[in-house]
Amino acid sequence: MKMLPNSIRNHIRRGELKLAKSILRWKLEKEGSPPLENSDLDAAASRLLDEAREIAKKRGMNLLDILKEEARRLFNSKSP
Repeated sequence: MKMLPNSIRNHIRRGELKLAKSILRWKLEKEGSPPLENSDLDAAASRLLDEAREIAKKRGMNLLDILKEEARRLFNSKSP
């Protein structure tokens, strides 16, 4: 598989991080937790993205498939 240029990879990574931060904000709000500072949110989003990549690699799926699967699970789960 051909490698993408760094500029494209960086652009994709920024988009993925933006999505991960959005998901984390939503989850914190849903749980009634206080919002995180920007630096903490950035670090948590980066860890989340790294973990999602590892899961995708182990399952032989791409990151978007994993995010869709997790989003379906989140939105279909019932809140207590």
